[in-house]
Amino acid sequence: MKSTSPKLPLFMTALLAGLIGCGGQGKSVKSLTKDLQSSKVKHRQHAAKSMGEMGPEAEEGVPALVEALKDSDSKVRFRAARALGRIGPNAQDSATGLIQALMDKDPKVRAAAAQSLGKVHAEAKEVVPPLGQALKDKDVTVRRAAASSLAKFGRHTTEAAPALNSALKDSDQQVRDLAAIALRKIK
Repeated sequence: MKSTSPKLPLFMTALLAGLIGCGGQGKSVKSLTKDLQSSKVKHRQHAAKSMGEMGPEAEEGVPALVEALKDSDSKVRFRAARALGRIGPNAQDSATGLIQALMDKDPKVRAAAAQSLGKVHAEAKEVVPPLGQALKDKDVTVRRAAASSLAKFGRHTTEAAPALNSALKDSDQQVRDLAAIALRKIK
């Protein structure tokens, strides 16, 4: 006897069967928060990445991700900074931790922190000055991320105008372009 039920594509079948979950492989934010405190680096890395993949749904994990910005492993710090940006406005309380991460020794962490500061909807008066300082970073990726985030604050970036004007002379074209966009938004 021939089946009359429609065949689902393999991906949909796996999704429905629970074999493909959200970024945390079906783990809850609470479980991933515990994993961020694991003694195993790979578990902490995976937890931070998974929370980022969950986006705003990982809001309750924000305090643990802020703490992970101080992790001994740079990949954990990077993934935590990125995750906070992906959580977005629900991670507004992470601004202080992200500002501190702008001083991280790893440029990837600094760049992720700068990028995330433009996504968490923190108070401009709190984040614009450190982002202005980040425009002077020796790493071009950090400078690009800082300029991009400053452009998101529009007219609230007045305090960073001198740094943005200096960035118009940056050796990198993208930094110059982003600084020009940010300066136009001030007016």
